[in-house]
Amino acid sequence: CKDINRQLLQLLLAEMRLLLIALVALSSIKTAWSVNCSIESFEYAPGTPEEFCLLNGLKTDVAAAGDKQTDPSVTRVAIVEPSLKRLTAAFYERFPRLEHLVVRDSDLEQLHIAGNVRIIDASGNKIKSVTVQGGGALRELNLRNNPIRDITPISGLVGLTKLNLGDTLIAKEHAFEFNDLTRLTNLSELYLDGMDLYYLDNTRKKPLPNVRVLDLSRNSFTPSNFQLDLFRSMPKLEELLLRHCLFSDLTVHTEELRTNFPSLKKIYLEGNQLQCPIFSKLLDLLKEKGIEPVEPEQPEECKQGFTLISQMCCVSFNAPVITEKTPPPTLPLTRLLSQNLLQVQRMLQLLRRQTRHRTRPQAVALRRRQQIGG
Repeated sequence: CKDINRQLLQLLLAEMRLLLIALVALSSIKTAWSVNCSIESFEYAPGTPEEFCLLNGLKTDVAAAGDKQTDPSVTRVAIVEPSLKRLTAAFYERFPRLEHLVVRDSDLEQLHIAGNVRIIDASGNKIKSVTVQGGGALRELNLRNNPIRDITPISGLVGLTKLNLGDTLIAKEHAFEFNDLTRLTNLSELYLDGMDLYYLDNTRKKPLPNVRVLDLSRNSFTPSNFQLDLFRSMPKLEELLLRHCLFSDLTVHTEELRTNFPSLKKIYLEGNQLQCPIFSKLLDLLKEKGIEPVEPEQPEECKQGFTLISQMCCVSFNAPVITEKTPPPTLPLTRLLSQNLLQVQRMLQLLRRQTRHRTRPQAVALRRRQQIGG
């Protein structure tokens, strides 16, 4: 009997262990279901994979009613193919230790920044507004290719070191005001490419003391209003990108080059329309001052009327560069008026002749009647 009881006890203990394991497993499954998360390798940047919590097809950032499960172990989250329009504070409550958030190429219209998140990549969405609750830990914010127009909330994120506003609608009347960012004293990388800018302003002349990389590519700056002394407010600027800005002229005074750019090391100039003599002298001047005009990895394909210098195209003749089909030539106004006047005179002469031909038989008949009556 004792042996039987011992065996029964062992079986009972084994069953209890299995039950305990099952309960733990169910608890883990419930947590996973509550956040709908799967840990997978995710390429958050080109050639840079990392383990992320992937949320596929997220419809709402709010947990289901009665389900307040969170996962404090998750620090990296990527939202893949979501259908949600807003990202609110409830999302950060589900991931209290979130540091890196990726939500790209979706219909997201409103972005909320909260908690201890340090990196947010929200590029390629439909974001029109950003709200901030705390956000002091945020270091990198990517809002590229969003229809956002107001960066007032962003200007308070004083911990930012990298800000990407490329291809947004931030510009007002084709101008960008650096004064809107002067509170971001830790900013080291700023991307303003493709914003349809004609002008740059810094009305209060306040510095951006730590900016090292500035990308202004793919903007159509007016050369006469592109004042280089504006860059004195960025004393640590090392890389300046001016690709495809359609510059046809760029005035650089030798004695002021290092005054305006005391720390500049590299400048990118491909895709502009500078005349070759000017472009060649500019390249020589930059090299003389210790600034590298970075050549593209592959030589540009030059159109007719352009010549290749240092892998970049420049205008090889003084004629204006034709970028679109030109309309047919028009005559000067004075010549056009004289031609019209000549046509009017000819028409009047023709009318007089026709009138004479019609009235001559009538005049002859009248004379005959007068002679008969006489």
